[in-house]
Amino acid sequence: MFINPIISVIIPCNHGQRELFALLQAICNQTCKPNEIVIVDSSITGGACPLELNEICASCSITLNYEYIDRAMPGKSRNIGLVKANGDFIAFIDVQTIPRPHWLETSMKLIDGNGVAGVWGATCFQAETRFEMLVRDGFYGVLAKSTLPGSFFRRDVFGKVGQFIEWSRAGEDTEWMLRVEVLKIKVVQPADALIDYVGLFGTNTMQLLKKWFRNYSASRELPHFFPQKLLVWLILYPLIVLIAFNWNYLIADWRMDSPMYLGHVTKIMVSLPFFIYILIRGLVMPLKRGVRMRQLFPIRFIKIAMVCLMADAVKILVFSRLKLKRDTEVNL
Repeated sequence: MFINPIISVIIPCNHGQRELFALLQAICNQTCKPNEIVIVDSSITGGACPLELNEICASCSITLNYEYIDRAMPGKSRNIGLVKANGDFIAFIDVQTIPRPHWLETSMKLIDGNGVAGVWGATCFQAETRFEMLVRDGFYGVLAKSTLPGSFFRRDVFGKVGQFIEWSRAGEDTEWMLRVEVLKIKVVQPADALIDYVGLFGTNTMQLLKKWFRNYSASRELPHFFPQKLLVWLILYPLIVLIAFNWNYLIADWRMDSPMYLGHVTKIMVSLPFFIYILIRGLVMPLKRGVRMRQLFPIRFIKIAMVCLMADAVKILVFSRLKLKRDTEVNL
């Protein structure tokens, strides 16, 4: 057990100063304050440390360590933060993820004893407009979600797990979390939400599609994003439709009185995946993520499924480009 442990909070930043100021103020309002904040700034407005950041940290007696790195990806920024940090305990938080006042205190209590090496962030995704709520309910739900932002670890965990992938703009946090799971390091999830994600505020359809395209394009080379299920489905489903198209000819010999004759079998098989998709994406997954049944009916679940369909269409486009690029390289 540590006596008077040093807590370092690492913040990779690629946003405007206003969001960063709001985050620092929330950290200063913690019931258990960190000893230092390490900001690794790669925003286009970055460079010299803004005077306001020093003033916020000085007002609550927190040491500020500010580092500007041009165009650093989130993984690289976190790795730089790990080198700069002096803490016995390392906490990660991102801009647009606002910690609740008891975040660090609760995390410290959970990690103290029973062989616990870390605590995942427990993040709730906030939404204001109807469209933002469709996105939230379709992809995240209303229950607290395990995230790297908001997580809290003993420093020696990074010697076992290693650092973050530095070249990817998105998905590097999930890849690192999977490594923790594979190594069977004991990391717990808080019972209640400790972090509020506000990055959905102001989101519209075009912004969301651009973000998905950017993130999938950036992370498509990561192993956990390899779309095995997608490729299997794209190969298997046309085969199912082909069989359905020829079913009555091959099996029932076009005899309508045959027990094996299936009316409209091709139409059914073509439309069935679409209805299954709406059922899973619009109903099953939101319910699993805590959305109430009455919030999905009478037709809202269809709207949620359509938003998810746009994201999956972008994913197919990105991974198809990847497959085409690999095939071209092989042919060359």
